[in-house]
Amino acid sequence: MPAMTRGNPNLPGLTEALDALADGLIVLDPNQRITFANRDAGAIAGINPTQMAGMSFAEFNAASSMNWALLAEMLEAGRTGNLMLRGEAVGAVFVTLRRISAMGPEAGHVITLRDLAVLDHARRQASGNRDAVAFNSGTERRLRPDFARQRAISPWLDRMMSRGERALLQGARVIITGESGVGKTEIARHLHSFVANGADPFIAVNCAAIPESLFESELFGYEKGAFTGASTEGKKGLIEAAEGGTLFLDEIGEIPLPLQAKLLSFLEEGTILRIGGTRPRRVNVRVISATNRDLLEMAEERRFRADLYYRLAVVNMPMKPLRDVPELLDHLIDRFLVAINQRRSVPLVLSDDLRARLRAYRYPGNIRELWNLMQQISVLGDDEEELPRRLMAVRLDGRPERDDATPAAAPEEAAADGRGLREALAEYELRIIEEAIRIHGSKRKAAAALGVDIGTISRKTRKEP
Repeated sequence: MPAMTRGNPNLPGLTEALDALADGLIVLDPNQRITFANRDAGAIAGINPTQMAGMSFAEFNAASSMNWALLAEMLEAGRTGNLMLRGEAVGAVFVTLRRISAMGPEAGHVITLRDLAVLDHARRQASGNRDAVAFNSGTERRLRPDFARQRAISPWLDRMMSRGERALLQGARVIITGESGVGKTEIARHLHSFVANGADPFIAVNCAAIPESLFESELFGYEKGAFTGASTEGKKGLIEAAEGGTLFLDEIGEIPLPLQAKLLSFLEEGTILRIGGTRPRRVNVRVISATNRDLLEMAEERRFRADLYYRLAVVNMPMKPLRDVPELLDHLIDRFLVAINQRRSVPLVLSDDLRARLRAYRYPGNIRELWNLMQQISVLGDDEEELPRRLMAVRLDGRPERDDATPAAAPEEAAADGRGLREALAEYELRIIEEAIRIHGSKRKAAAALGVDIGTISRKTRKEP
């Protein structure tokens, strides 16, 4: 039997056929080394399938986002059969282990992997039943961060995540701070999973997406007949919906100032009062919040209550931007590449030059921008004329090119020109803002990427008459 390596010329079309299977497939030789893995196996394991060939099963277990220890025990004991494994990114996976006696006097093995969420969805479709919530494809679920792998790569991230886990175990509130796109929601979701039971709710509230006029009713709920248009049965608010679980308040700096006092009262007393209600209701929830704003600076400007900040920020988890944790970049690129190739008939392969540019780029939009770039590359190809300008403008020494031929003035040049410090800093700041607007396409998006409010951007880019 020919060796089953990917792209083997002795087996024309076989690799493509096996990649088209709905299940993952891994082939082990008699020495428990992987001789072949199809595309879906790579997606479930969280490893590029081309990198899996030649790995021992022990190396595969160490590199994967899932724990394969039970399967390793079956291999060591010489047993075959079925078992259920669960991963943070993919959920339940049904695993079948079988011998391949044709591989020689000592049998090799074939492992098949079936994502049960995909199977359940297909069964419901066949029976005519529809999910109440739209089904998320396996590819979308696998985009969930593999924090186990990331923590092994980055000691700093492991330290931050451990801090948050300890805080929630001891009942302390956590605030996650950092630029837009660093993954604050996914970190909150992981912390919830770390301390919660499977049935405990995780209620994520984007405070920036709720109109101010609806904020109180959405967060605290209302009694029947509380106002014109109110439901005749009243409505449970998002805080009550999180009972027994975790309430995640994203973009906490956007909460209207008049309602901050009511939120503070809930955090201090553990009770809420619905609109139109007279009886306080006790609610037991864990609270995690997140922001890309400087809340203490906002407190000094009287735009955020300092006492609310100290109630929310018992433990702070400041998350670094992607440019400050370059050790994670290759892992993220490979993980996104595996997810993208699930949707392609011809796998995307990054050239050395393109990978070097992805490594050198600064990512003002962080992980969200990296995913955006990877999707653009998948759709447009690696032709220089088609690739995003901001990626092709990167010099491979890590510094971005300027669009014009005029170099940025150095501080000593500013001093030599006779400009004062304030004027030189204002000019430098304006260049950064204009570059962010060019990259992100609008002042509002640039403000989010730079971690400031839209008023700051508007004021600093205003042309004086």
